[in-house]
Amino acid sequence: MDRILILMAAEEYADAQPALTSAMNAAAAPDALSWGLTLTAEPDEDSMAAMQALGMVHFLCPAADLWQCMPALWHGESYVLMAHPAMRFTKGWDRELLRELRACPSGQVLTCALTGYLPVREDPLTSVCPVAADAFTQEDELTFHHGMPLRFAAGPTRGPFLHPDFCFAPAGFFRALAEGDEPLFMRAFRHGWDLYTLHRPIIRLLWDVPVEPCRIAPTHDLQEDFASVFGVSFASRLLSAPARRGMLSEDVKLRMRVPVSVKVRETYRQKRYAIQRKLKRHAVQLEPKCVTLYTSQMEEETLRWLKQLAALKNLPLVAYVEPLQVRQIAEFLPSVHEFRSRHAMELPVEGLDGLEKLSKAALLSTARDKYLTPSHYIWMDADAIRYPVYDRAFFDWQAICTDRIVMAMVNGVPDTTMFCVPEKLVLPLARDLQARTLTIIEQRGSLPEEHELWDLVIRENPDWFNLVVLPVKGQLFTLVCEN
Repeated sequence: MDRILILMAAEEYADAQPALTSAMNAAAAPDALSWGLTLTAEPDEDSMAAMQALGMVHFLCPAADLWQCMPALWHGESYVLMAHPAMRFTKGWDRELLRELRACPSGQVLTCALTGYLPVREDPLTSVCPVAADAFTQEDELTFHHGMPLRFAAGPTRGPFLHPDFCFAPAGFFRALAEGDEPLFMRAFRHGWDLYTLHRPIIRLLWDVPVEPCRIAPTHDLQEDFASVFGVSFASRLLSAPARRGMLSEDVKLRMRVPVSVKVRETYRQKRYAIQRKLKRHAVQLEPKCVTLYTSQMEEETLRWLKQLAALKNLPLVAYVEPLQVRQIAEFLPSVHEFRSRHAMELPVEGLDGLEKLSKAALLSTARDKYLTPSHYIWMDADAIRYPVYDRAFFDWQAICTDRIVMAMVNGVPDTTMFCVPEKLVLPLARDLQARTLTIIEQRGSLPEEHELWDLVIRENPDWFNLVVLPVKGQLFTLVCEN
């Protein structure tokens, strides 16, 4: 088997040892592994003994930039894995990484690298995400975030950016990128290497590892070429929809390969639920109604995700849209109603920007007046589910349809992309949000931020809520389709 050099930076060897041991124990060919470390603290006798037990270990101390140190730590290995102490490895990871790398489209010479945001252990999707463009800051720095999860993807997906703490490629890739002062993804672009997001969680993380912002001058010699390929312009500060997903393709639909086990599971869950509904102890039936809003001011990308929602079986969705868009949306979603100003939160001041974000509970109240039978009303942003979903998945709403408002908390902030409200709390919630908004307008003359308003309601009415802690926004849906 081809030799693989594992590179890792750590404060001291004890910080790196659990990840290195995991890699060794899970490897299909542990004898083909070698190790290159940059350490801040000089290793003691115990650390030296532990390193000798691993095999061929080379280290540099004091630590320097690991990418620049790669040539000094490399001793002829065919492939290199840029690793991180948070990593934990699945069985046969080395064989699987080689297989996926060689599956990437390439010419006679392999000029591809695997990268991406690896999933953390709390992530219910357990999917790798591309490194995606988030926004330009006032200082002209580009920030990054998790792109579209590659759930059920049939293979690696090409994208523009590289995660500096996870990359697997031929050694030539790392030697080419060892020199230079521009961001790593631009060095890869300069040298003709294609970056692909690994589509399978062969490696997972104990904690998330962010990607630092970067700045590229508008006069950079490759700026225009990079913008034409990936839709990221550092000169005009523009980001294309695919770049925000971390992909090259315009289409949000991946080439998917849904595992047979998932198809069997979904069929079983549906039959089990049908049997349970016939039992006397399930006499009280759940009848959820999902509600969303789509306006012409939303990005074109939002419409694509709304179409995915509409295509899902077993998802009772109703959309409120602007009058001129009713016909367009009705082509793929039967339950469509005109969105009028009276459906939003009623305030004495008109024309306030951001009112629609604060009016989600008000729209649930509107839907409650029209649909009288549902037991729960579920708000879903039109683009709440930004990852591929098996269109025949069965949704077990019992996970979020309780006697309380179920909402996710992400990094201590309420995630309002999706939340479930029992029928009895729809009106109290809408009235409370409106009353607090009126008070804030009187005090400061402007609307509150959405998270600020919800924080107030949650703090003052804790008995209304069941808060679910999740690592990433938009994952409350996983409680419905993954349990």
